[in-house]
Amino acid sequence: MWPELGTSAQDTATTIEIGKNEIGAPPAEFEFSSSGDGKPRSWTVVRDATASAGMAIEQVGGPTAEDHFALAIYKSASLKNAEISLRLNATGGRSDQGGGIAVRLSSPQNYYLVQLDALRDRVLFSLVSNGVSKEIVAVDADIASHTWHDLTVRAKDDQFIVSLDGTWMFTGFDKTLSQPGRIALWTEGDSITRFDSIAIIPLPNSEEY
Repeated sequence: MWPELGTSAQDTATTIEIGKNEIGAPPAEFEFSSSGDGKPRSWTVVRDATASAGMAIEQVGGPTAEDHFALAIYKSASLKNAEISLRLNATGGRSDQGGGIAVRLSSPQNYYLVQLDALRDRVLFSLVSNGVSKEIVAVDADIASHTWHDLTVRAKDDQFIVSLDGTWMFTGFDKTLSQPGRIALWTEGDSITRFDSIAIIPLPNSEEY
């Protein structure tokens, strides 16, 4: 599906500059995939006065199946250990509202996922294996729709530290996916979600907590 990248494909901190994209076009830094049932969804750059550069990445489209997962996969990095942060705004959806960050993605059916669920006020950490999601940790949180939320995921070996709006939510552990993989934006079902201020900081393998 995509060319292999080495573990050192990205070794410096990166902030994705959404403002360099064209309004109405897909964000150039990403490639797109999906899994599950339903029609593919589209990703586009939209004007948003509340976004940091006046523009945001939005996942859009008509109604689709509840178990349809849409992915915008960042092209330029394959990492095992990294800290990823972004702003997320759930702007619509009947059965689903929210989105998240996929890490160590080897295919659209295999990755770790940290998800904000604005309808159920939950933050979840899951393993997606062969397209099937298995919840590892989930906690209640105040996740308002039509509001920007800051989500940070720090993935280091088998430890995953998740923060929401500057507050630690939980630390999850899992050893299943131990190889470097892609980083992706993620949404589910009929959720309409905007993403902004996406930053990636690689973590050296020797780092200690």
